[in-house]
Amino acid sequence: MAAPYCGYAEQPPVYYDYGNNVTYEDNSVYINGDNVGTSEEYYNQAASLATTGTQAEASPDSDWLPLGVFALTKEDQEKSDVSIQLAVNKQGVIRGNYTDSATEKNQVVQGSVDKQSQRVAFTVGDNTTDVIETGLYNLTKDEAPALVHHGKDSTEQMLLVRLKNPDASEQTAP
Repeated sequence: MAAPYCGYAEQPPVYYDYGNNVTYEDNSVYINGDNVGTSEEYYNQAASLATTGTQAEASPDSDWLPLGVFALTKEDQEKSDVSIQLAVNKQGVIRGNYTDSATEKNQVVQGSVDKQSQRVAFTVGDNTTDVIETGLYNLTKDEAPALVHHGKDSTEQMLLVRLKNPDASEQTAP
């Protein structure tokens, strides 16, 4: 649903599974076994993609497709204080909100989608060094593997877990 909305229907869906089909080995990054560059180049691609979306004109009154609200967590954690609400417009610009319930801090999410790779990259608030990435197709699932780049020298595998709206199920119940 998200890819056709953005005009990417001609591209097959791409699922990013960090540690499995996206791997780091000897300072190189491989996607499905293909070398896509050094770890620094891969980070720079993600940072550039996020910056492109940050700089894009994106009116809140334009047509946006909600992608969902997700808890950002490590795979072995059962609880998260961080939730991320994401939406995409037809130009592939990502906008949303990042909420940390422990610190009671809300920040703006800004980024974009690469049409060819369907890679999504975004930043939170004024922090342009840390970049969160996943795939557009990943965001259609209940659990989406994500990679957090802490600058060019460090990455961390995370999981975006879709949060269900309990009110929505009550509204559709007979």
